[in-house]
Amino acid sequence: MARTNVMSAKVILAALAASVLIAVSSIATYAFIVNDQSAEFSVFSKSNEQARAHFMNLDKFVITIDGEERTHYLMLELALKTNSSKAHDQLIEYKPLARNVLLKMFSQSTFEELRQIGDIDRLQNQVLGKLRQAMAVNGYAYQIEEVLFTKVVLQ
Repeated sequence: MARTNVMSAKVILAALAASVLIAVSSIATYAFIVNDQSAEFSVFSKSNEQARAHFMNLDKFVITIDGEERTHYLMLELALKTNSSKAHDQLIEYKPLARNVLLKMFSQSTFEELRQIGDIDRLQNQVLGKLRQAMAVNGYAYQIEEVLFTKVVLQ
C-alpha cells in the first residue's frame, strides 16, 4: 500500500511539473510576442513582411524609335516589384535612375528589333538585369525582384 502511495505521489508531482512547464512556456511566448516592438527581429512580423510584395509604378514612357521608313513611338508603362517596405521606400528615391536606364535602353532599339520581340518575359528579364546593375552601381541596397509591363504600345 505504501508503495502505491509513493507511485501516486510521483505521478502527481510529474503532472504538476509538466503543468508548470507548460504554463511558464506559454507565458514566455506571450511576453515575447507582446513585448517585441521591433518588427525587424520578430519572427512573426518578419515572415508577414517578407511575404508581402510591394510595387512601384513608373510613369508612362513615350520613346521615339527609329524605323527604316519613318519615326515610330513606344509607349510603355511598367511596375517594379520589391519584397520589403524598406526596399520600396528606397526605390522611390531611385525612380529617376530607373527611368533613365529604361529610356537609354529602349531609345537604342530600332522599330524592327522591338517589333520582332515576341517574348515579353525575355524583354522583362533584360530590363530587370539592366536595372539591377545600374541600381547596384549607384548604391541601391536592395533587390528589385521583378519588372512587370503593364502596358506596351508600339506604333
